[in-house]
Amino acid sequence: MLTNTRTAPSISAVDISNDMSAIRRLLIAAAINSRFCASLLADPGCTVQKGFGGEQFHLSETALRLIDSIRAASLSEFVQELNTCFSNHLLSHEYTRAIL
Repeated sequence: MLTNTRTAPSISAVDISNDMSAIRRLLIAAAINSRFCASLLADPGCTVQKGFGGEQFHLSETALRLIDSIRAASLSEFVQELNTCFSNHLLSHEYTRAIL
């Protein structure tokens, strides 16, 4: 007798809570300090790596790459671009993958 067993695919995801925490702190620093904000808009990757007020923003390589790719004229535009970048990558194989 043949039986047909079906299993649902499981999904594995990388925990990005550390990235989100660092990004929140990064955006707060940009909101409260105009020089830091200008630096973030001009050169996001370098600004993140330098930190702010003795604080470092520990991000994954993927998150740092995404932030470094953003080009924006204002902090609100930066946040919109950041949201778009992360939304697209959260759905890609960078952060999640289905294991069949």
